[in-house]
Amino acid sequence: MHVYALVGSSGTGKSHRAIRLAAELHCQVIIDDGLIIEENRILAGTTAKRSTTRLGAIKTALFQEEEHRDQAREALLRCSPKGILILGTSEGMVEKIAARLELPAPEKIVYIEDIASSNEIRKARYNRAHHGRHVVPAPALEVTRNWTDALINPVKVFFQKKGSERKTWAEQSVVRPTFTSLGNLSISSPAIIAGISHQVQDIPGVADVGSISITHGDDGVTVRLPITALYRQPLHILGRKVQRLAFDILETMGISVLAVDVTIEKLLIK
Repeated sequence: MHVYALVGSSGTGKSHRAIRLAAELHCQVIIDDGLIIEENRILAGTTAKRSTTRLGAIKTALFQEEEHRDQAREALLRCSPKGILILGTSEGMVEKIAARLELPAPEKIVYIEDIASSNEIRKARYNRAHHGRHVVPAPALEVTRNWTDALINPVKVFFQKKGSERKTWAEQSVVRPTFTSLGNLSISSPAIIAGISHQVQDIPGVADVGSISITHGDDGVTVRLPITALYRQPLHILGRKVQRLAFDILETMGISVLAVDVTIEKLLIK
């Protein structure tokens, strides 16, 4: 068994780059934030995002609870990986995780500065500080299936008023399109548009969906969504429902969203 480590301070984009690095190092398992992740599924563990305090999150990430540690050990024994990549904020942290799970000490430590430019690290820190985004190195469906109760609703974070304080320190989890040993998984704009249009049309009060446009940026997408609304209803409430649904659809697909702009272009009187 070969054990490697990826080290970088919090918010520098380690999780976002973990799957690609794991593939390069021939690692079948990633240990990140209290989770044991094998290629495209979560084998065991508890995300540190469940914790309500920083101390609790650190204990979870280090597998200090016996039940949590034992579950992780059993999962590693079952899958018997030839390579493991451990993520941590320091050399000491990854060494403690390896020791706690009875793994060999990391034979090679990769630093985030070795695989990401200073500009990319700045962007990752900006997303963490201003948008509360934490990338989970697992597919969206796998995350939804395993910890629906642990994730913060991204819509709540997105629609939070500027200047308002978050009630907890926990971050929003964003699952980006998955990298696998087969290559990159990408979702085309027509597929995204079709998915949004189909579900938005089912909202009571929406008579029709116009031509949706998507603009791609470095940090996510901006969606412009025109609709025709039925007369005699609060239009601002309808617009917000459409906006929330479209945003939720995109995040579930694993797409980082900058904005969803809804325009009520027409009123249909029946």
